[in-house]
Amino acid sequence: MKQLFIWMLTLIIGGSCFAEDAVRQKSKTENEWSGKSFRDVTYKQVGKRKLGMDIYLPTDRKFAPSPVIYYVHGGGWAAGSKRNFAKPLMLPVFRQLADSGFVCVSVDYRLCRKGTGVQMRDCVTDAMDGLRFLNKHHQQYVIDPDRIVVFGDSAGGQLAQMLTCASPAKFPGDQELVSFDVQPLAGISWYGPSDFTDVNLFKTDLSDKNPDRFGARIVGTNGSDAKNPQAFEEMSPYFWIKKDSPPMLVLQGDTDATIPLPHAIHLKEKADRIGADVEMLVVKNAGHNWRKAGGDPVPGVEEIQRMTADYAMQQVANSKR
Repeated sequence: MKQLFIWMLTLIIGGSCFAEDAVRQKSKTENEWSGKSFRDVTYKQVGKRKLGMDIYLPTDRKFAPSPVIYYVHGGGWAAGSKRNFAKPLMLPVFRQLADSGFVCVSVDYRLCRKGTGVQMRDCVTDAMDGLRFLNKHHQQYVIDPDRIVVFGDSAGGQLAQMLTCASPAKFPGDQELVSFDVQPLAGISWYGPSDFTDVNLFKTDLSDKNPDRFGARIVGTNGSDAKNPQAFEEMSPYFWIKKDSPPMLVLQGDTDATIPLPHAIHLKEKADRIGADVEMLVVKNAGHNWRKAGGDPVPGVEEIQRMTADYAMQQVANSKR
């Protein structure tokens, strides 16, 4: 009886358009979120695997329909989940945006784990299908598909760059969504790699990690650059960015041992050369995930979070002019 009551209450609050959303006990994030939220919304199914997103609504909508911040989590394309949204590094960004009327979306995608056959290209396709789903259902969620800012960290930073610059037509996914392509308004990347074709970009004296360690996630466990160089280029935002690509903010730590600083510089140099709108912020004394490396990060984490939210808000404000 109690479960039936919860189910009916969910329908009453969310409306019949949310009937496919899973009913579950509120997480800590939901309890701390001042607005409504819809968890585990299935945006596509691959075989027996359902892929979901969480949609967090602002308490006070300042726009109707609302702009969206679309978060793609990190984790080396092999770990992490949409629950990364609630981490202390991320949640303040979304709260600031929600206070300005943004709908906040966090999406899951297939992961490049051994034995699954999933490759990085699938991660890109899934993330694009999540955008297509929002476009298809924009009236239900009262969002503006023309004002979606994509945001990701680490592997999610690369995915955010791909969503910003790559052609959706080259990454068709679910046939029910393929006609709802989305061009994001802007992109934000925290320490995301920009080019897999140049292994030197991954070399650093700060780490003894294999600089070519991501190759198997691009072309399979036995793949190499020599066997399929086109696949490495396809996964590199550096080769997709054009003069008319949407604006993008790239933030990178100067002592990041996981994704070294040259990745951001490499992308920024090409953007400047072709006239693309890319802003780069180098955070001093910062490693991956803005960890302290040689001192306190400058700017600090709270300032980075504020600048990230401000950039998204500014892009939306610019779009209305």
